[in-house]
Amino acid sequence: MKARCLWFILACVVLAATPVWAITNVGTAGAQFLKIGPGARADSLGGAYSTIADDATAIYWNPAGLTQLETLSLSNTYVLWVGDTRFNFLAGAVPVGEVGTLAASITALMMPQMEITTLAKPDGTGQWFDAGDWAVSVAYARQLYDSEEGARLSVGINAKYIYQKIHRESAKGVALDVGTLYYPGWKSLRLGMCFSNFGPEMSFSGPDLETGSEEAGDPRFADYRPYPDTSNPTRDATLETTAYPLPINFRLGIAYDLVQQDDHLLTLALDGNHPNDNAERLNFGAEYWYKNAAALRAGYKVRLPGNIPDEVNAGEEEGLTLGLGLHLNLGESALILDYAFADFGRLKSAHRVSLGLRF
Repeated sequence: MKARCLWFILACVVLAATPVWAITNVGTAGAQFLKIGPGARADSLGGAYSTIADDATAIYWNPAGLTQLETLSLSNTYVLWVGDTRFNFLAGAVPVGEVGTLAASITALMMPQMEITTLAKPDGTGQWFDAGDWAVSVAYARQLYDSEEGARLSVGINAKYIYQKIHRESAKGVALDVGTLYYPGWKSLRLGMCFSNFGPEMSFSGPDLETGSEEAGDPRFADYRPYPDTSNPTRDATLETTAYPLPINFRLGIAYDLVQQDDHLLTLALDGNHPNDNAERLNFGAEYWYKNAAALRAGYKVRLPGNIPDEVNAGEEEGLTLGLGLHLNLGESALILDYAFADFGRLKSAHRVSLGLRF
């Protein structure tokens, strides 16, 4: 009976990522930096991390996973991202007794300065501009119940402030992540669910979008006297930019410890993703620990066919991921080092390094 339940749950995860035939939404969402997952461990597992997340990066993958922390946890991720960009993620989480677990994070995607060009000066004007994306978030998670049979249910919520800037123009927004983590009580099986980046649309504004103004009493409009006004009002003209939605994603995951012995732990994980701006994806991951000190990891990302045109789907770049992990005990504390390699095809590869501390 329990085996049938396991197969039923696995089928639900797969079906959750089944594509719906419709007009493609590829490229319709902004704030794409919110889709860069932090943590070298998570990336080396192919992003199949919603049910495994037991460190400070759970604030991103599934805030409900923060309830798995027993002590203060810090995590920092540095990524040499594509296009000479740099991605940084810093997070901290701490359990507060029966109150729950509190966490906070800072995300930054930076790129080098670029010279401004115009039609008249295509080789450069001698002026420079920069661009960057930032997000600051705070999270709260709590375990709702823990039965004697081993069933446990946790929930978490993450609120974030988003800021994007290019030259003198900027956009601001807010978003919420909501997640759950459920242990049904059958061996090590666990299920995770997370709804990410739910919030209003964003749009850019700034001084370079101003096209001019008309001052009150302008002599050019001396003959214009709209009733009942007796003079022309001051009016500013500004270009209105198109608002864009946030990259909302629904993630459903399952994980199971296939081997669980004193010195050996092998975990398999699967996440199904349903984004609002791309095709559905399946993320597979496998992690092997030896004496809880050294880990080998592998993962694979698959974009499912469906409402994506063939010429777009053929350009899929993500696929294989690999990684290593080390836990170094420092008395009552632990230093966690993780490395991940991700193959991006024609975009070459991305390397991630994460440093974590547990006290």
